[in-house]
Amino acid sequence: MTGGLLWGLTGLALLDSVNAATIWIVIVILLGAKRPAPTGWAFMLGAAASFLAFALLFYFGLGFADSVLDGFALWLRRVLFAGLAVALVVMGVRRLRPRERKGYTLPAWVNARSALPFGVLATVGDLPNAFPMVLAVERLIDADIAAPAAVAVLVGYTLVYALPAALILAAGLAFNAELREQLQSMLSGRTTGTAGPSPKAAAACFAGAAASLAVLFLWVG
Repeated sequence: MTGGLLWGLTGLALLDSVNAATIWIVIVILLGAKRPAPTGWAFMLGAAASFLAFALLFYFGLGFADSVLDGFALWLRRVLFAGLAVALVVMGVRRLRPRERKGYTLPAWVNARSALPFGVLATVGDLPNAFPMVLAVERLIDADIAAPAAVAVLVGYTLVYALPAALILAAGLAFNAELREQLQSMLSGRTTGTAGPSPKAAAACFAGAAASLAVLFLWVG
């Protein structure tokens, strides 16, 4: 485990932690749940546990596939960067058009008892966006890291992934009255009305797609 690899995995974990879906659900729980503390923490436990379970499943599954099929990890890396480039281009095109914002509401069946499986469902539904985690697992396998060390790294990765949402939840519970109005205003501004075109955001997406293709052709090969 080199310092460069560890810093790279930390960067991927920080990128993964900016998870809009999980963060918005935590805010909705703070604003709408009858018992926000147990509901919020149960949701976070379900989200983090399912994320770690998927990461471990992918790690051992990819390790087995790479041992059976020579070059499998290399092809996966190519697919990842090509897929990321396509996804960023699609996002960029969408940012050039007005779009109706989607509202976030807490399902009526979510409570302190059902929040844990709700966290699992939310995480599973967001797995198509887990590019950083998939790339982190591929990096661990490519570096031939021992399984116990890789598992420990993935546990740490999951903690970093869950940290922003957990901090928002803790702050919201500690300063509920002071933060409620700000959170409600932030939620309404992001989930109601129509978002206009954003050329700057589109340009950032296209630049990211170009960078992904550059990595694919110049580094991955």
